[in-house]
Amino acid sequence: MNRGSNIVYQSGNHAYGIPFDPRTKLILLLELDILLFMGRSLIYEAGIFMFCALILLLGGQSKTACKCITAFILFVITEHIIAPYLLNPWISFIHFIVVVVRKVMPAFMLAKWVVATTDVSTFVAAMWKCHFPQSAVITTSVIFRCFPTICEEWNAIKTAMKMRGIEFCLKNIISRPTETTVHMLVPLFISALNISDELAAAALCRGLDNPGEHTCMTEISFRWYDIVFLGVTSVALAIMVILNIRGYSL
Repeated sequence: MNRGSNIVYQSGNHAYGIPFDPRTKLILLLELDILLFMGRSLIYEAGIFMFCALILLLGGQSKTACKCITAFILFVITEHIIAPYLLNPWISFIHFIVVVVRKVMPAFMLAKWVVATTDVSTFVAAMWKCHFPQSAVITTSVIFRCFPTICEEWNAIKTAMKMRGIEFCLKNIISRPTETTVHMLVPLFISALNISDELAAAALCRGLDNPGEHTCMTEISFRWYDIVFLGVTSVALAIMVILNIRGYSL
């Protein structure tokens, strides 16, 4: 059965909008992360952020996009409200946190979009098609499967600690910081080590180390929207590089 160009990435019963090519996602993530730190003005930063939000909306992550847009607006408002009081060290620290989180938010948005909308087997097929080294393919596939599993472990640990009265919350962090941190992080680290070993073994059992040709039911190819988004980001990156070399900054 040839699923061809009509493939829609799915997880359970949820479709993820426009099926961008996995290579497009990685290139967009890389180029937009570079663009984030090549401009200084709020207008420039807002433009990059809205472009990232547009990608999430088209990619099926509308809830995440709306939440991030709301958070971005709140950060901008907070920054302007506390700007006259920066002589206060605590206000200055809050301002620093707000600015840093606001600047790196687009990178986290795109990273979440890539992980949430990219099927592991599809991403591995794209890496094989790009002739990545075998070690890189196995490592990346394990990492992609590791994040969702660790999130499940984190939720299970929080539930267990809540039943024991050591809930991971601000109150316990302040009143019992050592006990709360130990009871949450130690099980998480142990679970992460076990999960990584098990996923690596599972990847080898599925034949990822097979030196022969690998097959995939999903067709890996660039479509018109991949070319459009890659073209826009590549042109923007080239323009910003030229402007920065000539001493101009937006």
